[in-house]
Amino acid sequence: MSTQQLEYTPLDEIDRKIQRSVDYYHNRQRNLAQVRNPSKHDLQFRELQLKKLYYAVKDNEQEIVKALQADFHRSPLETIGLEYCKLVGDILNMLKGLKKWVKPEKVADNSPPFMFGKIVIEKASLGSVLVISPFNFPVMLGLTPVAGAIAGGNSVILKPSELTPCSARICEKIIREANLDENLVQIVQGAVPETTRLLECGKFSKIFYTGSPAVGSIVAEKAAKSLTPCVLELGGKSPVYITENFSNMKIETALKRIYFGKFGNAGQICVAPDYMLVHESKYEVVLQVAKKLLEEFWPGFNQNTDYTHMVNFKAYSNTVQKLKTTKGQVYTPNFAEPDEISLCIPPSVISNVDWADPLMMEENFGPVLPLIKYSNLDDALDNVIKYHDTPLVQYIFSDSKADIDHILTRVRSGDCLIGDTMMHVGINNAPFGGIGNSGYGSYGGVFSFKAFTHERIVFKQPFWMDFLLTMRYPPFTESKLKLMKLASEPQPWFNRDGTDKLSYKKVLAISSMIVLTAYIVNGLQ
Repeated sequence: MSTQQLEYTPLDEIDRKIQRSVDYYHNRQRNLAQVRNPSKHDLQFRELQLKKLYYAVKDNEQEIVKALQADFHRSPLETIGLEYCKLVGDILNMLKGLKKWVKPEKVADNSPPFMFGKIVIEKASLGSVLVISPFNFPVMLGLTPVAGAIAGGNSVILKPSELTPCSARICEKIIREANLDENLVQIVQGAVPETTRLLECGKFSKIFYTGSPAVGSIVAEKAAKSLTPCVLELGGKSPVYITENFSNMKIETALKRIYFGKFGNAGQICVAPDYMLVHESKYEVVLQVAKKLLEEFWPGFNQNTDYTHMVNFKAYSNTVQKLKTTKGQVYTPNFAEPDEISLCIPPSVISNVDWADPLMMEENFGPVLPLIKYSNLDDALDNVIKYHDTPLVQYIFSDSKADIDHILTRVRSGDCLIGDTMMHVGINNAPFGGIGNSGYGSYGGVFSFKAFTHERIVFKQPFWMDFLLTMRYPPFTESKLKLMKLASEPQPWFNRDGTDKLSYKKVLAISSMIVLTAYIVNGLQ
């Protein structure tokens, strides 16, 4: 944990920043309206800002690594692989796709009132938006939504997490060194009072929050007072299933992949596997391999091992308390114990856990992996739904398509991986987001652009066709009513019993076949 203090933004300065952000957006739109081709000019501007942001991130690569080492002992490899590369990749992907994304989408409607008009869906910017980022991947989860907001044509205020002060300062440094258009992106540093000031202003067009469900509900409640829409990227207890039909030959590889997702960043990842549901026929094999891999992955483990620590004492003590009170058996590499001074908790696998265990009460945002034995899949899924419904993601290890389909059908989740963990967050242009208690809204590639734009219908109706629409004008008569129904009422293609009607095309085709068959038969006689 970093001991460096972060200088918070004064509350009155926050008010000024908010107003500058709102004014900047409207002034830019006013200026765009004066140019000959506003769409082309706007696209060029957005692309330039994203290019500047990309190089500012790239130039600070080593500073990002150092900041995360200082904040919570993060390994350089984890920072480069899980945070830095993902961030620069997201920005480059937006630059590649933006020209296509901003194009108005043509819509065809062949019904009489619209068939001669021109209909497009325009991707309109929202205004000034707020991004509140978490501590676990503070640079990527702060600047990726910022990039999406820029791509969407908005102005942005970013509030980084105060729990990782070095990373918060790096975010501010990157924005400053990017030399973006003045007031396009502003930073507010602070904790609860500063965040509350931002949430209660009622001036943002959208709020993008990443964090816990508890705080997410507060964000949503405050946003609702001004009808401000939100994207909430939350967490939850994401289960791992190892089913009866999973091959023993694959168990070691499966556990390596599970460890990658669970113990990376010391388990402080919203999509980390939270607990394992293991069929009773696989349980002992899984446990023995799990213990073996602890020693292979972290030989001679201690607090100086290249391994992430807990972000602060509160997070450390919460996880340690669960380990002290669990009724299960705890296994760690090298028999390592938690270290209060360094806030280091060793990777921990816990066997013989049941649904009433302290480890199963809430999300385990730390390096602890409980194993629950089950005998019947439906019973296990009943408990998932009863205690921790709508996880952010679920991980399935099974060789049975029937089991996979069964799990996917019964349990709602934000996402699902089969045969791996956590890799889905790296997929370009796929929506990442939760459902229910794990959040709502999504982002990632084009979905980041969609999160920060509004799809607006622009319909241009020609004047020459008004003679076709006279039935909508008074005085209303019986003949106009009949004409209105004839022109506007859609007709079903199915009968009352659900069977399809024979369309004129089908009737024509059947008639043609009858005539052709008769002709052939007569020719053979």
